[in-house]
Parts: sequence; structure tokens; C-alpha cells
Amino acid sequence: MVVTFIILLLLLAIFLGMPIAFALAAVGSIGIGLTIGMDGMVSKLSTTAYRSVADSTLASIPLFVLMAELMNRGGMARDVFSAANRIVGNLPGGVAMSAVLASAGFAAVSGSSTAASGTLAAISLPEFKRLGYSLPISTGVVAVAGTLAVMIPPSIAMIIYGIMTQTSIGKLLVAGVIPGAMTAVIYIIAIYLYAKVRPRELPRGTATTLHEKLLALKDVVGFLFIVGTVFVTLYAGIATTTETAAVAAAATYLYLAIAGRLSRADTMTALLTTLRISAMMLTIVFGALVFGYFLTINRVAPDLVDAMGHAGLSRWSVMACVIAIYLVLGMLMDQVAILLITLPVAFPLVTSLGFDPIWFGVIVVKLVEIGLITPPVGMNVFVVSGATGVPVGTVFRGTAYLLGFEFITLALLLSVPAISTWLPSLMGT
Repeated sequence: MVVTFIILLLLLAIFLGMPIAFALAAVGSIGIGLTIGMDGMVSKLSTTAYRSVADSTLASIPLFVLMAELMNRGGMARDVFSAANRIVGNLPGGVAMSAVLASAGFAAVSGSSTAASGTLAAISLPEFKRLGYSLPISTGVVAVAGTLAVMIPPSIAMIIYGIMTQTSIGKLLVAGVIPGAMTAVIYIIAIYLYAKVRPRELPRGTATTLHEKLLALKDVVGFLFIVGTVFVTLYAGIATTTETAAVAAAATYLYLAIAGRLSRADTMTALLTTLRISAMMLTIVFGALVFGYFLTINRVAPDLVDAMGHAGLSRWSVMACVIAIYLVLGMLMDQVAILLITLPVAFPLVTSLGFDPIWFGVIVVKLVEIGLITPPVGMNVFVVSGATGVPVGTVFRGTAYLLGFEFITLALLLSVPAISTWLPSLMGT
């Protein structure tokens, strides 16, 4: 009875607009008080604040955010889009393909889908308009392509999943490489098919020579080096996730400073933005720990596992129910809120059925990725709309086409777990 009341109270707080961090902390505190008394609640809260920031792994989040902010301020996102446009822009729907490739590249440093969507929307829209691209499909492509940052490392969603479930963050980040690349390829195939059927809506861009294409690669050498360093360091186990993030942020700053592309004002703006985002993330983690403790002392996950066992459902039937719940929540809530609320229950349930925790991490991230472009919330759609001035409804019309291909990707990930687990299995312990 207490659990039902607290969950309904949490949902009410979120739908009334209460920030997710404070909703989790406040409602979780009420639940703890109702379960073990006020003294127990005060004792728990006195230690949770420290535990929420004492995990050194959390330091990777502000460091990766700082790296992305520095690159954005230094114009590297624009370089990536320009290079991609010169390489594939002359293909049918080439500029839209360039946006996907640029989003994949920016995803490899940002970890945030909204940051990737907002940045690429502002950069690519002038080129879309110049070539007469259909506004719904072009802005829809940018919104959908921005979700690549949820999967491709350094994914903040993966880091949160790892922290919440005590799963290796390094392996989780590497696990997102192949699914992320596969998703980008499927987007490009979808764009090509659309452009062949409706060439007027996605015309070819400007043709370039081989020499110009090679020069385009020269413009992003620094970017590729930094991204490659992050991947190799994580994959080879040379450094921890936090150490890798520190090296990447430092290398980004030195490269841009030496190249004269980063002013003091740009640096300060990047630092302040990083501070704001990091404070928000740590507050959310604090709230999640409080709410997670409430679920733990009420044995929500073990009781749910027992209930599923007595119901006689097969493990894939349970997984289908979990997927359906994530899809529905994705239509209504932010990705971080979904992860923090569901993982304390969903993770022990799924792993008790024998599913691989790395594979499940990829599936969960793909599900919250789909939620970013699903109405009525669709955070990426609102970000693209705000960055371009294109009505939200218009952007949603553009995402509808690519949404079908997202489910093709999800089906592949579900049916072939090796897509997610093969690369991490080659890593050390």
C-alpha cells in the first residue's frame, strides 16, 4: 500500500512540473519515513548526500561534458558537419546524411542528445534551406540523429545506468559503439530510400572533387584524434573511464588553445555550462539514491521477481512487458527520469531471468532514445524546434518516418545480443 501511494505521489509531482531531482528526494524521503520512521529517514538522508558525490566514477560526467562544451565553443561541431557535407553531400539526400554523420561524430564527444540536436540543428538548417529541403523531414532527421549521443560513447545515459546498476561503465560505453554505428547506418539507408522516392524533398547537395574530400578529412584530424584516443583508451583498458575523460578534456583544451580557436570568454562559458549541468546531474543522483533506498527497504524488486515466477511467464514475456513499459514512459517522461525511476526495479528483475546486464543496458538506452523523438514529450523535437524556429508539429511529422527504422534497429538488438556484447567481451576485466 505504501509503495503504491509513493509511486503515484512521485508521478503526480513530476507531472505537476516538480524537478525530477527534488521529486525523487522528497517523495523518497516521505516513503522512508512512512516505512521505518522519521529517525531512520533522517539517518539515511545524512549519509546519502555524501554517497551521491563520493563515487569517483561520477567525475567522468562533468569531464565529458566539459570536453563537448569546449569543442562546441571551438567550432569543431561545425567542422565535422562541413567535412561530412563535402564527402557525402552530393548523394541523394546527402546533406541529411551529413547531419547524421555529424551527429554521430558529435555524439562521440557530447554524451548528450539534446546538446547534439541543438548544435546540429542551428548549423545544418541554413544548408537545408539553401538547397530547398523539406522542413519536416530535414528537421526530423536532425532530431532523430541527435539521439545517437544516447548510445555512442561517452553516453551519459550509459554512465548513469552503470552507476545505478553497478555494471562496468567502461564495458557499457564500448558496448554502445557497434549499436550506435549500426543505428547511424540504418538512418542513412532510410534517408537514401526517402530521397529516391521523393527527390524534390531531399535533393543532392554540391558535388566535390576527391581532393576536396581529402581536405575535408584534414579539417577534422584533431577531432578524430581526440575521439580515437577516448575509444582506444577505454577499449584497451589503459585508463579508467574517469581518467579517460580527464585526458580527453585536457587534450581538447590544449588543441583548441594552441590552434587559437578558444578565447578566454569561450573557456569561461564552457566551464560555467559544465558546472551547471554537473550540479544538476549530481542532484539527480542524490534524489535517485534516496528513492532507490525506499524501494530497497520495501523489497519491491524481490517481490516483483517472485510475482513473475508465480505467474508462470516466460522470460521473454517478462522482457516484452518491460519494453512496453519503457516505450510508454518514453512518451511521457525525460530519459534520465526514466532510468532513475525504473532501474532499481527493472534491473534485478531482468538479470534474475538470466539476461546479460550489458545487453540490457544497450536495450534500455535504445528504448529511452526512442522516447526522445516520440510525442507528446519528445525532448529532441522540442530542442530542434527551439533552435530553428520550426513548429513542433512540423518536426514531429519528420521524425515519424525514421521512427519506424528505430524499431528495426531495436528488433536487431533484441534478436542478436552479440551486437551489444561482442566488443565488451574482448576487453579485460
